[in-house]
Amino acid sequence: MILKKTYKNYAPNKSMASWALRYIGSLDGVMTILSGMSTVEQMNDNLQTMTDFQTINEEEKQLIEKVTQKVLSFPTIPCTKCRYCTPGCPMNIQIPDLFTAYNSAKTYGSDLRYKTYYKMHSQGDHNIASQCIECGQCESVCPQHLPIMSYLKEVAKEFD
Repeated sequence: MILKKTYKNYAPNKSMASWALRYIGSLDGVMTILSGMSTVEQMNDNLQTMTDFQTINEEEKQLIEKVTQKVLSFPTIPCTKCRYCTPGCPMNIQIPDLFTAYNSAKTYGSDLRYKTYYKMHSQGDHNIASQCIECGQCESVCPQHLPIMSYLKEVAKEFD
């Protein structure tokens, strides 16, 4: 939320999507921008942004850099969600999904959405992070060489 406030304090009438579109559209060599939209309002916002397109100015570049550095400072797990770790997990822990819930909570603040997401991916046939038996199978196949077992302990502290 604090990141959104940074943008809103600078330009109260601009949507978060408009910042993203303008940033991408201001990069050299960009010919096409694909934007997912779910509502007519989002479509209209995108159309307005692109109809009266304004490139990102120097002050806005500095603001984006400040926000970027803040995001990069969050204690998140650098999982690429390749899912190599999940097929061989004897406890059937959906590791990338639990990491996503954790990263969202750390980035945007603890919220019922992330707890619900975590619960959805750790019920039925799937286990919670604290059920990890530390067999090491996940770490042996992780192309990022992440300390997955340690990360699962952090995730368990947050959600279990």
